[in-house]
Amino acid sequence: MIAPGVLVAYACSVVLGAALWFALAGLPRRPGERFAAAGYATLLGLLASGMLVALRRDAAGADTFIATLPLIGAAIVLLAGLGWRRARRAQPSAPVAMTTGTRLPPWAWLLFAAIAVRFAFVLDEAFLRPVFVWDAWNAWSLKAKTWFELGQVRFLDPTSWWRDSDPSAHTALAWRYPELLSRIELWLASAAGAWNEGAVATAWPLLWLALVAGCAGQWRALGVSRNACVVLAYLLASLPLLSVHAALAGYADLWVAATLTFAVLAWLRWLRDGDRAQLLLATCCTGALPLLKFEGAVWALLLTGLAILVQVPPRWRRIGLIAAVFGALLAVAASWALQLPWLALVRDVLSGVAAGDNDVSRFVAATAFFKGLFAQNNWHLLWPLLVACLIWQRERLRDRREIGLLALLLGAGLAALFCLFVFTPAAKWATSETAMNRLVLQWAPLALSLIGLLLRDVRVPARRPDALPH
Repeated sequence: MIAPGVLVAYACSVVLGAALWFALAGLPRRPGERFAAAGYATLLGLLASGMLVALRRDAAGADTFIATLPLIGAAIVLLAGLGWRRARRAQPSAPVAMTTGTRLPPWAWLLFAAIAVRFAFVLDEAFLRPVFVWDAWNAWSLKAKTWFELGQVRFLDPTSWWRDSDPSAHTALAWRYPELLSRIELWLASAAGAWNEGAVATAWPLLWLALVAGCAGQWRALGVSRNACVVLAYLLASLPLLSVHAALAGYADLWVAATLTFAVLAWLRWLRDGDRAQLLLATCCTGALPLLKFEGAVWALLLTGLAILVQVPPRWRRIGLIAAVFGALLAVAASWALQLPWLALVRDVLSGVAAGDNDVSRFVAATAFFKGLFAQNNWHLLWPLLVACLIWQRERLRDRREIGLLALLLGAGLAALFCLFVFTPAAKWATSETAMNRLVLQWAPLALSLIGLLLRDVRVPARRPDALPH
């Protein structure tokens, strides 16, 4: 059984995320926004809770939960007040119909039931299975459990730890990994009153469900039909590797996938509708990416650079491109000056320090990369279907700006992974068919989103009554 404190912690996080959505976007008024608000509230609430936990470094163990509650309560009141003030100042407008007035077909309820059954199994698996994945105990859970037992002590590199005079300092192999996910785990464990891995791991199935709901809501707001959103939501929920990461709690890739997907979909809505609230949501999600995993910093730079380049007028496009490159170089230089850990890892990977000896040929690495996309059971037929839709609906890449930009961003992300696993010492990770697929997972929801947008305007011609056989 889940302790009452854990239920309170999850409830507080979701309410905090809902208050953040209300402050930025107001009450749901467009088709699908209730699902989008539910998905974003779950993710943003958990991320915000972890950030607030970082402010109470003086607390340890179960005291962390009690010490953080006033901060979360104050944040909820403040955000709710801002949302209420925003709603009162907003000009009254005609409400947008939330539904089309037609009922969902029976098969849609069957797909909803299948998603619910899958969620029940994933939740049961995550709650009962202890956290044992290597990266969890090497990075995120290691720090969380240490902080629960001893307080939020510092983690240093082995050399500095050996020379440091602080007896509370600790070291680890992954000492420089981003710590936001560890603080979320600390928040949930402190609510349980003990290091309860079931209570901590429950966040992964909830995030999986939030990703499905948030994507469905944003797809609907982007113009995808309601029936198509149901099918796409089922396809997303049925991706094997996505379900594995929901049940096998401990990895950060599901968190990066949800945060990146929500950032991009909100950005596309801003481009399409000019909704500033969606731009603010995209900014919040983009800013959280580097706090979850090292790749998040790269994806945040990629998305930010493209977003800035799009806003530059066509006659200044070359200047904008130069400015985007200069901005990226400036961010890298600042990271180098501040000794930010993500840049150190990139340096170690490119130099071969982090990847170890590399005796894998580029042909073998490239073969392993494409095998992971097209010849394994991790994605069903997601990537072949995407290629087919791109060829079939290639004209929409030029006619619909949001579709073309999403295709460009997705292609840039996959190209970055291809270069990483083929042309750097990280090629040995591609042949293991584990790390490569985990990074591809971060882009899989956006791949399905691109399929949905490509097929958004496709209409199946109805048969005329006079064409029916007599």
